[in-house]
Amino acid sequence: MFRMFILTIFLVAACAAHVTAQDKPAADARLAIHMISGSREYKSQPSLEEFAQHLEENYNVTVTASWGHDGIKELENLDALKKAELMIVFARRMKLSDEQMEIIRGHWLAGKPIVGIRTASHAFSNEDNQIFDREVLGNHYSGHHGKEQVKVTNEAERQEHPVLAGVEPFSSTKLYKCGELPKTTTVLQIGDIGKASYPVTMVNEYNGGRVFYTSLGVPGDFQDENFRRMLTNAIFWTTHRDPTKMGK
Repeated sequence: MFRMFILTIFLVAACAAHVTAQDKPAADARLAIHMISGSREYKSQPSLEEFAQHLEENYNVTVTASWGHDGIKELENLDALKKAELMIVFARRMKLSDEQMEIIRGHWLAGKPIVGIRTASHAFSNEDNQIFDREVLGNHYSGHHGKEQVKVTNEAERQEHPVLAGVEPFSSTKLYKCGELPKTTTVLQIGDIGKASYPVTMVNEYNGGRVFYTSLGVPGDFQDENFRRMLTNAIFWTTHRDPTKMGK
């Protein structure tokens, strides 16, 4: 009886390990990405369009998108998110129907990978933002400073994190303020304007899925090699891909 009990435990553990291994994608598997854009002030659409082209030209990825703007009530092509592995959000205070928000909520509730950029902290309704910003992204948006130059540096103890691979200090503008962060958040970068400094880049885990967020993302950031490298690293880190195997 005891031997049968031990054998049963072994078989259950083996099956669980098999399922887990199946759930994790191969390190070089083609990646489906869906972008949600809707931030006029920060010109999210041209920035993401150019970045999407860069990704598809250089890596084994397919990018779909829903292009919108602040306050929009209906996004086109949002059903494509259902088939995507990774959701990228760079939108501001959209007023989507509950039907469309269910698709977006379904992604984060399923623990699927997410990359949030700048206004992703307040991309939706106030009620959804409380969850998406604080719990999913692991952030705490608290307003912003003016157009002062921002010095962006990597946290020394996190320098070896895969998201920061090849990323050197760089400059940005319009620093976002950040309140007390959840204990699950790992801060990767700090933004400093002299009179104030705040976490600007962080990673989190939600429902077992990897999440990356940066409050950076003004148009000039997308022209910076270090920022683009960091976003690319974040895409592969959140989706458990090996970037050395994803190039074309």
